[in-house]
Amino acid sequence: MAKPRLSRSRYYKKKKRAQTNKTGSKSRYETGLYIPINEEKYRQPMDKYMNSQQYPEYRSSWEKKFYKYCDLNEDIEYWTAEPFSIQYISPKDGQMHRYFPDVLIKKNNKKYLIEIKPSSQTKDPVNIAKWDAAKKFCNMYGMEFMVLTEKELGV
Repeated sequence: MAKPRLSRSRYYKKKKRAQTNKTGSKSRYETGLYIPINEEKYRQPMDKYMNSQQYPEYRSSWEKKFYKYCDLNEDIEYWTAEPFSIQYISPKDGQMHRYFPDVLIKKNNKKYLIEIKPSSQTKDPVNIAKWDAAKKFCNMYGMEFMVLTEKELGV
């Protein structure tokens, strides 16, 4: 006897439920803990407000892909997921908020602070305010800030 097919909406709800159950979070994106192969290359976040878990948590398949790239790329000396927070003023409410960039890497003796976002979210005023604050922070500390979209990630 053939297995009954799920309607499109029931299929996506079931698929979404499966993704949110991986780590118990309520994200519509793939989430989980990334366990580095080269543990000596991964450094814990420096921010005192961050959860002190041993392994980095990815909040999308794109972050997971980039974590794997950092872990396996021989040119990357070390990397940290959500390394620290940067304060910024939100254009929505004029209040101070904290922004946690996705990844900090050290490659060829230069540090890069990296945000991973879909290109559709690069024009959002809140994201632009976060990234402006990150660029100022990077200029003060001799780092380079980069936003990687699906184009740069090849997805």
